[in-house]
Amino acid sequence: MIKGVIFDLYGTLINANHLFLPIAKLISKETKYPAKLLELKIRNTYNKYFKDYHLKPFKPEREYYNLMFNELKEFLGLEHSTNWYIDEMYKTFIELNPYDDVNYLNILKEKGLKIAILSNADDDFVIPSLEKKPFPYDILITSFSTKLYKPDPKIFEYTLNKMRLKKEEVIFVGDNYFVDVIGGNSFGIKSILIKRTFNKFEHIDTIYKLYELEKYVN
Repeated sequence: MIKGVIFDLYGTLINANHLFLPIAKLISKETKYPAKLLELKIRNTYNKYFKDYHLKPFKPEREYYNLMFNELKEFLGLEHSTNWYIDEMYKTFIELNPYDDVNYLNILKEKGLKIAILSNADDDFVIPSLEKKPFPYDILITSFSTKLYKPDPKIFEYTLNKMRLKKEEVIFVGDNYFVDVIGGNSFGIKSILIKRTFNKFEHIDTIYKLYELEKYVN
């Protein structure tokens, strides 16, 4: 019997499709480069420094963003400090909107299920972001607080202990095939892929809207 659901946050509950567009617009005002081109440049630089970061020893995301903006600062001739741009970007992360179907979490709560959020992100923006979002949850677990990243089995074990539930009593929902689905399944938790955007990976347990979880929790 399913007694709880663990959710990834960004890309699963909160729309992060254009994560870097707001900071790109801010930098565009300073540099006069088109925001869309800057968004692509920032995304490519992000991919360079964040590649497989979740498989390495833990470091806060801010340390990777520091490397990222050091390069962008030199390349674009930015005038402010690296930390200034990170702080401004984190402000935009806090303002990202949830997906329209997150009200399904209210139905899960009405069913008496425990809800945990498990995110690889930094507390600096996750906590204030969740203070603004209209969906319920019982437990928040971040990599920042545990010094662990998904798909490390220790972070899944830690989450279950906090929920006081067993592997067979929960399901995990995430948008990243390798980090969320493969990571959760490898630990022994039934993990479901939610496709919010184009995703070439196929999985036997795939949904497109949170309401489709109904068949897994009944």
